[in-house]
Amino acid sequence: MKKLLFFCLVIFVIPTFAQTILTEKKVNLGFSGFVKNDFILDSRRNLEAVDGLYTLWPLKPSLDANGKDINAQPSARMFCISTRFATRLSGLELGKSKVGAYVELDFTGGDAANSVRFRHAYTTFTWPKTTILFGRTWHPTFIEKVFPGVMALNTGEPFQVFNRSEQLRITHHLSDKFDVMAAAVYQINYINYGPDEKTGVSVTSSRYQRDALLPNLHLQFQYYDANWVMGAGVDWKIIQPRRITYGSDLKPYVTTEKLSTMAALAYLKYTKGKFEFKAKSMFGQNVSESLLPGGYAIASKNLQTGFETYTPTNHIYSFINLMYGDIWKVGIFAGYMKNLGTSENPWNSGTAANPAATFYARGSDVDVCWRIAPQLTWKVKNFMLSWEPEVTSASYGTIDVLDKGKVKNAAFVTNYRSLITVFYFF
Repeated sequence: MKKLLFFCLVIFVIPTFAQTILTEKKVNLGFSGFVKNDFILDSRRNLEAVDGLYTLWPLKPSLDANGKDINAQPSARMFCISTRFATRLSGLELGKSKVGAYVELDFTGGDAANSVRFRHAYTTFTWPKTTILFGRTWHPTFIEKVFPGVMALNTGEPFQVFNRSEQLRITHHLSDKFDVMAAAVYQINYINYGPDEKTGVSVTSSRYQRDALLPNLHLQFQYYDANWVMGAGVDWKIIQPRRITYGSDLKPYVTTEKLSTMAALAYLKYTKGKFEFKAKSMFGQNVSESLLPGGYAIASKNLQTGFETYTPTNHIYSFINLMYGDIWKVGIFAGYMKNLGTSENPWNSGTAANPAATFYARGSDVDVCWRIAPQLTWKVKNFMLSWEPEVTSASYGTIDVLDKGKVKNAAFVTNYRSLITVFYFF
């Protein structure tokens, strides 16, 4: 109830107050969003969030006493919780800069609950050739001009980054067609895996980046004209998985061991008339904070003190997306993910006869994942109706700790999904 009252205050009371007071200072208030309703039919259980509205890939088989797959359970659901509201402020000037702000909310704050969630909340300072953004918005690796035009809430996961984080971003126009962008990003909702301090089990927390002090740093170059958008970027992050370890004497020992990782990406978009083509590929290490498969493993361990070193997973994430049409629009999305293993051999936490590894990761035993999702959309004025059938397949196997954590002897499992979505935009 408190969250609902807060939401009403933000959406209705504050905008009204802003119009009354801020308009006198020539600040303009814009209001937009959409009402969205989804119907979903799945052929089996999936790795998911928000009661299945947000899915990644099908769960691996889990056999009962008769050898039947427990996860081969179809399901059907309806949702309205991705309905969205946004407020944009503009018109304020400080010196030679134009100051604006943007706030966006929806109801997908948690599983089994229609709780209000901040999606975006940032302020921008704009000069003729430079823009500074401060606040929460899409991670720079998301690429707002080149993300898949799918109806699914996952926006192309696990082949495309999904991450909104607090950041300081500077974009400079080198020319009318060429930008350079640099950003410093901190985690808060989209966070890495790591060990629980006492139990050592895998959990997620923003503490791992906070304890490393330094932000996630990003540099990107982008070219654009009337038909093309093309770009490339590099991303660097450092985390500290532990503050203390426990040795064989059960006593605590301070540790500052860190893990440094990187990602590199390239992308393009081509539009002409009613046709649109998008493609993107990214190599990433330990990018689990972007809801992608990956993370890291223990590379070595001192049993006397418990001190650990770490090695990241390496993945390739790619997609292509084609769309054609206007009132009636057809399209297709194709995604591919490949697990390349770890940079070093993981520490053998088992035995010589039965080697094992300790991973802090998502999908460490998934070797390959692919998806094909065609789409048919009808849009008239503010109304849009879409049908998006989807086939997603993931291969599960055994992690080879003697061959840099590569997944061997993998077998595919597949989910068939049908998604019908109704929009009313305002």
